[in-house]
Formats: sequence, structure tokens, C-alpha cells
Amino acid sequence: MAIAGVGLQFIFQNTHSDLTDAEMMMKETGVVLAAEKHGMDFCMLPEHHFNPNYSMMPDSMQWLSYLAGITSKIKLGPGAIILPWWDNPTRVAEKIAMLDIILGDRMMLAFGRGLARQEYKAFGVDMGTSRQRFDQSAEIILDILDTGIAEYDTEFFKQTRTEIHPAPVRGFRERGFWSVAMTPESGQAAANLGATMMSFVQLPWEQHHAAVEAWRERFHEMHPGKPTGAPVFSDFTFCHEDPEYAKEIATKYLSDYFLSVIKHYDFDGTHWGETEGYGAYQAGADAIREAGLEAACQGFVASQAWGTPDQIIAEWERRIEMTGPVAPAMAVSYAGMPHELVHGSLELIAEKVAPEVRKLQERAMAKVAA
Repeated sequence: MAIAGVGLQFIFQNTHSDLTDAEMMMKETGVVLAAEKHGMDFCMLPEHHFNPNYSMMPDSMQWLSYLAGITSKIKLGPGAIILPWWDNPTRVAEKIAMLDIILGDRMMLAFGRGLARQEYKAFGVDMGTSRQRFDQSAEIILDILDTGIAEYDTEFFKQTRTEIHPAPVRGFRERGFWSVAMTPESGQAAANLGATMMSFVQLPWEQHHAAVEAWRERFHEMHPGKPTGAPVFSDFTFCHEDPEYAKEIATKYLSDYFLSVIKHYDFDGTHWGETEGYGAYQAGADAIREAGLEAACQGFVASQAWGTPDQIIAEWERRIEMTGPVAPAMAVSYAGMPHELVHGSLELIAEKVAPEVRKLQERAMAKVAA
């Protein structure tokens, strides 16, 4: 898999007091068009349901199909399709196959498991079965995209033999795809699939580095000789030439975003240890309660790459020197940040940050190849 370059991760969080959901969607569409205009490499879109105060993107593949028609260069992909929320893997494979035909070499693919109780509850899916559902669905979808034939009988999914049309042009196992890995267990699952990991920066980079190393070790064990690809990491960022202004804006909107995450996921709750497959989150929830919400928020803000172009470049240089090839998927629009600030930050990132980060990636790839 070729290195992904420098891209954007979208959130679709409508906490704007002056924008309807429809208006917010069109504003975010404008951010994608600006990203292509400014030469960004890719955009990835989430999947979330029912809560505009956190994220509203119920079908990223539908929006991607629209974006495919109004863009021509930028790579596009879901970031990610939450497989346990889809009760029919065949239909997911059909959507991916169609989108792949439309996008061709611009198509990126990513899977995720999801962790919001309210979304699982609304879909009537037992969250405790999410790991099994994810593992089974991912393998089924990859098989269908390899062969064009859907036929499976697992604990959660059944399909008599049928062909899908339009037939897939090519599968993703050899070309490469991503899988969200926010816990050690999810990192192992991504490696087992042969997926490149993707994650959100939420901790000091040293802890993310350890997660990448564990994923790479398992990946090489399961798929000897196969290239791992560049893990994608998403920061919530803001870029401005004035360091004090950058700090002021970043601190405000990152703090607001962090609080929305805690609320949406009930991250400081006690249920994680009681939900099968999510025990790793309980330690984080306990740490948040012990440290206090304010201290946890400060830690989150400090972990993100924001500031002047030079400050952001320096942080990514530190990360890449430590971890090797990794690719930023920066979230530039979140927590009700005015879109004029979003566009100014994006333009500065594209002009001054992205070219330098690409050079860092190229040097890291050369070092791995040697």
C-alpha cells in the first residue's frame, strides 16, 4: 500500500447555533472541495448516528458517492464503516464495490467496531457481541470483494450463494485497507485481518507508539512479507501563524470537543468493564474519574498537534522519528468552530505543514526500505 500522505478526518459535529443540519452538511462539503483545491491527499468520513452534537454521518458511502462526482484528484474513503451496525454484510460489500468503481484509484476503505452505547441501543444490537460481529462481517465483506460471490453461514450472518453486481473490479486484501484500532484488542484484530491500523490521538505519543509496535509485530506474524502500510492518526488540530492565538482557539474548541466525546461515549462511566470486548476502556474511564475532568481535558488538548506550522511540523517530526511511517488525518472542523477559521487553518496546513510532513514520511519509508 502506498503511503497515504496528509489528509483530513471529518467529524460532522453540528454544535453551530446558526446552522441547520442541512446547512452544516453543505459547509462540510465545501471543506472537502477546499481540501482538494489546496492539494491535500485524502479525506476520510466517519459513521455516526442520531446525535448531531457529536456526529451526524449515517451513511458515509452515500456522501462519498456525491463527493466522487464533484472532485477529481483527492482520495476518499469511509473512516470508518462500523460493521456491527450493518446487519447484512452483502449489502455493505455491494456499496463498497459500486463506490470503488466510481472512485477507482482514489478509493480508500476502513472498518470500525464502534463504542457508543446509545448507537448500539438504537439499532437493537447487543454491544457485547460487537467483536464477533466485526470479525465475521469484515472477513465476509473482504471475501465478497475478492470473488464477487456472497455465501456465508456464521453465528450472526447468513447468506445463500449469490453474485453481486456490478461485480467488484478488484479486492482490497492485496491493495490494502484500514481498521480502527483504539485498544490493544482492536489492534490485534486489525493485524489479523491484514489491515493497516488507524486511530485517534488521545494519549501521549509514546503510548500510541507502543500500540503501533504491537500491531506491526502481530501483522508481520500473521502476514509475513506483506507491507503494513502507514497507520493513519487523527488529531484535532488548529493552525495559525500567531502562536498565542493558535493556543487560544485550539484550547477552546478542543476542550469543547473533548467534553462532547465524554458525553457521547459515557467515557467516564463504569459500564466498560461489564461489557464484553470493551474492558480496555475501563482503565481509561477510571483514570478520567481519578484525575478529574478538567485535568483529563488538559491532557487531551496537550496530546494533539496544533499551533503554528512549525509547531505542528515539529510534533509530526517527533512522532515519525519515533514510530516510522505514519500519516496524519487531521480533524480541522469540530465543536462549532466557525468555518472561516476552519478554512484558514486548512489553507495554512496545506501550504506549509503538509509538504514538510510528506518529506518526513518519504525519509521514513526510505529508512524502512533500506
